[in-house]
Amino acid sequence: MGLASYLTVANIAVHVLGTITFVFSVYYNYVYVNIPTHVNPIDDAFGGKFKYLTFLDGCFQALFFLYALIVDILPLIFPSKSSILETLTQVKSFFFASIAFPLSMFVSTTFWSLWFIDRSLVMPKNIDLYFPTWLNHTMHTFVLVFACLEMVTAYRPYPSRIFGMTTHICLQLSYLIWIHIVYSQCNMWVYPILTQLNWPLRCLFFLGTFVYTSILYMIGEYFNKFVWGYQPQKVQEKRQ
Repeated sequence: MGLASYLTVANIAVHVLGTITFVFSVYYNYVYVNIPTHVNPIDDAFGGKFKYLTFLDGCFQALFFLYALIVDILPLIFPSKSSILETLTQVKSFFFASIAFPLSMFVSTTFWSLWFIDRSLVMPKNIDLYFPTWLNHTMHTFVLVFACLEMVTAYRPYPSRIFGMTTHICLQLSYLIWIHIVYSQCNMWVYPILTQLNWPLRCLFFLGTFVYTSILYMIGEYFNKFVWGYQPQKVQEKRQ
């Protein structure tokens, strides 16, 4: 069995483990993590858990890995539907490139950077009693780990930069609008760091996140090219 075959098996294993990890984490977070209002007033406010980018990212990762696993299984059930499977694979590649990879990088790197600067900016210590350590790592660490594993175990054609990056920036813009809607409804910011910034600094902070997420998108694009090369034909020759 050649390297290409090993990588295929490894990629399927990543999809299986990713699906189990993120589906269970999102389910556990939604059902069992209930932080009292006196500990964190925003947790039970308008929007529920869907106001947190971490939770939304967990949903996106669960959706991606589940979808990828279905795409893995479908050829075994419908071996003759190659055109449909090709379309589904293209959707998977686009979803990973424009949403799953840069979003997981953004969530993980920004969370842990702020955590090491001052963890009260993202997750005050009194929340530890209600938000277990393993869940913290699946939602903030494993998202990056599994995204990198997906990147190195399977080739994917990246969309045009303007299309892929625009898609991701629109996602971030939608979330920015969403957290302002939440603020308008309950007069509380989703993240503690936002309460410590005045409006000019807050605007700079939001602008910085858009610049940073654009950089993360390009990192994913170049990472893919570094690992797999520029041409699918060359990739196949290299891996055989």
